[in-house]
Amino acid sequence: MATQNFLHLWDDRFLYITPAIQSGLTARSSATLLASVSGHPFTLEAVDGTRVHCTAALVAPHVSRRLDVDGCGLLSLNLDPASSAYRMLARRMGGHGIQPIDARRFGALRDDFGPAQCGALSNERLQSLSAKMVEAITESPELQAPLDPRIDRVLQAIRAHAGQIALRDLAAVACLSPDRLTHLFAEQVGVSVKRYALWTKVRRTVQQFTGQRSLTDVALVSGFTDAAHMSRTFQRYFGLPPSFLASQVRVTADEHASHAWGQNAPLH
Repeated sequence: MATQNFLHLWDDRFLYITPAIQSGLTARSSATLLASVSGHPFTLEAVDGTRVHCTAALVAPHVSRRLDVDGCGLLSLNLDPASSAYRMLARRMGGHGIQPIDARRFGALRDDFGPAQCGALSNERLQSLSAKMVEAITESPELQAPLDPRIDRVLQAIRAHAGQIALRDLAAVACLSPDRLTHLFAEQVGVSVKRYALWTKVRRTVQQFTGQRSLTDVALVSGFTDAAHMSRTFQRYFGLPPSFLASQVRVTADEHASHAWGQNAPLH
């Protein structure tokens, strides 16, 4: 089966698989685990010009980098800031913005990298692979460590309103003052309320490409003022225009992702 670009969406993560990519400077709210498919190195360049050649790497949230994958194939696993897997990897990084990893760390999991790039693995197999990749780095099973229930309610409210909800309203959802919510949210999630709200818009944008929508419709459903605003933000996050997803990427989502990030995500 010929290789192409794939994007697999789950509620707390997504996996982008591509044979090659050269991106400009990008940064996003997710933690990113990168792995070469072939085992040959790719290049990460930090904002200060420092270059790292590696076969796998962890990139912390909001760390700017350029990426050059010249035909070796890449798995890019992006973990939502509110996920347990994100928090496990954050502890593993210990404050490093870009942390190179030897891909041999993944062991027998690498046998699935090639089939994943060719689109030969089921959604369930890919989801299991993503979890096991995290476990290979953290050296422990992925545990579902719950957040403070007040913060969980706030996260659901942000998702339900596509990031367009005032801080005072979120504070009311949590039964906290705005200042207390701001501090507790950053402590629990690892990013600010404002940054998570923007991430929600971007993540919802990605979700809409599982259907046939115009870019204008995608922008409005995702909480952006117009398609141009969405495109600028998307380019800053991923180094690719939204139109690339529509035309060059096979996008799939499971039921949980559709429920959490779809047009009618519920408010709990």
